[in-house]
Amino acid sequence: MKCEALRDRILVDQQLQQESHKPGHLPSDDPAASVDPRTMNYHSDEKPQPMLDRQAPSRADTNEAPDRQPSRSAGRKVMSAVRWFFRLALPLIVIVAAASIMNMLVATKPEVQRRQAREQAYAVQLVKASPATIQPDILVYGTVSAARRVDLRALVGGEVIWVSPELVEGGTIAKGADLVRVDPFEFEGAVEEANANLAEARARLAETRASSASEQASLQFLLEQERIARSDLERAETLIKSGSLTRQALESRKLTFSQREQAVKAAQNNLLVQKARIDQQQANIERLNWKLEQARRNLTNTTLTAPFTGVVLSKSVALGRSVSGSDTLVSLYDPQELEVRFTISDAQYGRLTSGNNQLVGRQITANWKLGDSIRSHKAVIERITAEISAGDGGIEVYARFAKGTDLRAGTFVELVVPDRNYSDAIRIPQAALYLGHTVYVHEDGRMQPRTVDVLAYLGDDVLIDGSALGDEAEIIATRIAEAGPGLKVVLPEAPAQDSDESNNPPAQPADQTERTQ
Repeated sequence: MKCEALRDRILVDQQLQQESHKPGHLPSDDPAASVDPRTMNYHSDEKPQPMLDRQAPSRADTNEAPDRQPSRSAGRKVMSAVRWFFRLALPLIVIVAAASIMNMLVATKPEVQRRQAREQAYAVQLVKASPATIQPDILVYGTVSAARRVDLRALVGGEVIWVSPELVEGGTIAKGADLVRVDPFEFEGAVEEANANLAEARARLAETRASSASEQASLQFLLEQERIARSDLERAETLIKSGSLTRQALESRKLTFSQREQAVKAAQNNLLVQKARIDQQQANIERLNWKLEQARRNLTNTTLTAPFTGVVLSKSVALGRSVSGSDTLVSLYDPQELEVRFTISDAQYGRLTSGNNQLVGRQITANWKLGDSIRSHKAVIERITAEISAGDGGIEVYARFAKGTDLRAGTFVELVVPDRNYSDAIRIPQAALYLGHTVYVHEDGRMQPRTVDVLAYLGDDVLIDGSALGDEAEIIATRIAEAGPGLKVVLPEAPAQDSDESNNPPAQPADQTERTQ
């Protein structure tokens, strides 16, 4: 029952809303008609009848009260005008009221008594001007390197058959110690072959010399035969003139002499050939001797030895590896021949070499920092690079360490290089120097500028010429951004106060001065 009543109520509400939106619809004066069906008691036994059959008022019923429509329209216009008035006037009223309240508050504010301005004072530290002769130290940094280093390569190719157990990185190798051995089989065979070739060449030389000696003996015999034939021919020519010998016998003797002469010339030519062969064999023996020496040297080079006592920097060899002549097997450096390379600026180089001072031969100190401890080592500047590096903008210097140092190659060290002597110099913090040539001194609690000459820059400090300041000057060492002549300063141990203590508080503390800086 309740569900049906609720459904009927919803239908009645929808119908009433539709009728209220129809043009010309007027509310009914019938009290019964004006009853809201929603207020009906749905708990009664009677069901409310749906108003679906309710007829909308006809046009004739609408024309019965024509005077009601103009009055209702006028009332709506008045209400609309009132709403617009409040929308526009209310913000203006609020703004005017707020401005009036603000003016009243400003006019009635209490006057605060202003404190009198006081002079700012800065806490500073002073440096007593005491000109003296100073020899500062130049601090530079460098890297230790080996002055004597070698990369050992395989002198012959082959398979590695042995590696020294002492050949480890960082280990020390004695001079002449065997490091690596290559299979010597082929090189031993080359030595044997060279010996055989040399023996064969020597045998040939002996044979050629024997042939030459035989030719020499034959030549002597032929010369004797030629001499006899010549004598016989001369005697025959004498006899032919006396008529004791016939012409045929003379011709026979000439023929014999000619044959003997040809035999001598042939023997002489053969002897020359034999001598040439001997020279050829001697040259071949010399070549084979060199071949034998080369084979023996290659056989010796199958064992790689250390050229000096050194520390193994690196190795790249293992048992069974096949190596060639271009392979680097071991890198060594001499721990007794160490040097340090560092760079100095052009200004430092000019100071170190000014006057009669010489940079080469100057002794320096190298500090090796090992945690909390420092090991110092002496070194002597040995040479200066021949070319100034455009990238670094400085001059590279090399210093040699004494033998017996415990430094290692690649160590980063701090170097202390003694500078030249400066007379009448004062050392002050670089923060105390303004504009590169001005310092401030303390006079009667005020800052007063002094122009000075800078002698040298030493890191965070600077050397100035103290001849223009005197011994009694007190240089202000604290950096003040507002520094200027007459600026009031105060020492930390004696805070300054103005004469009028009631109006001026004490001067600014030191910590506030640091924040100002």
